[in-house]
Amino acid sequence: MAVTKDKPAPYAPPSAILELIGRHRSRGLPSPVTAEVLGRAGIANSLIPRTLQGLQSLDLIDEKGQSTETLEGIRLAPEAEYKQRLEEWLNAAYADVLAYVDPSEGNETKVRDAFRSYQPVGQQSRMVTLFLGLYAAAGVAPEKKTQPRQPRRSGAASSPSLAKPNVRKKPPMAAGIPDPITGMLSSLPPQGRGWTQVERDKFMGAFGVVLDFCFPITENNAPRANQDGEEDSET
Repeated sequence: MAVTKDKPAPYAPPSAILELIGRHRSRGLPSPVTAEVLGRAGIANSLIPRTLQGLQSLDLIDEKGQSTETLEGIRLAPEAEYKQRLEEWLNAAYADVLAYVDPSEGNETKVRDAFRSYQPVGQQSRMVTLFLGLYAAAGVAPEKKTQPRQPRRSGAASSPSLAKPNVRKKPPMAAGIPDPITGMLSSLPPQGRGWTQVERDKFMGAFGVVLDFCFPITENNAPRANQDGEEDSET
């Protein structure tokens, strides 16, 4: 089964899909996979319907809740081949989308445009979050590019009477949290509900992958790039 325009596209949080894949690799999921199974696995009640739909749309379980050959292939893959197997699965599931966008570019605008004709329309932003989050977990992310820092300008700006105040630009997070991180945060349990140590560890592992995808680590003293690809200035 592949994600196509003639049926609802998956829009579950990437953390939920990745947690279930990880759980199946480590201990196996009961068969068939039902809403009750997802609830026992720690998936929030509000996320269970979209997670079940996502597992089916992404060819991880069939309509009866049985694990597919795709999911079993991921479960049996050696750790060294795990990310490669994830990428192969995603390339097959999102074949139609990949005709219009390259996930390695990490361009959210292009990805959003690629999903504009998919249903349900009101969930397209979550489709983008899932798409980018899953590819980030598979190790498919934009190449890290660094450029030398430009020297400060001298001249009139150095004059005390004409000098501009040293105002630090707001970091990218202040302008808006990236969609993949928003999707991850939306999968957190309600405040006060709590979660198990296993659930927390799986979330933190998936969150670290998505965080590195949105904010790549650069070398010391290298300029930081914002979500639009522009450098952030410290002056």
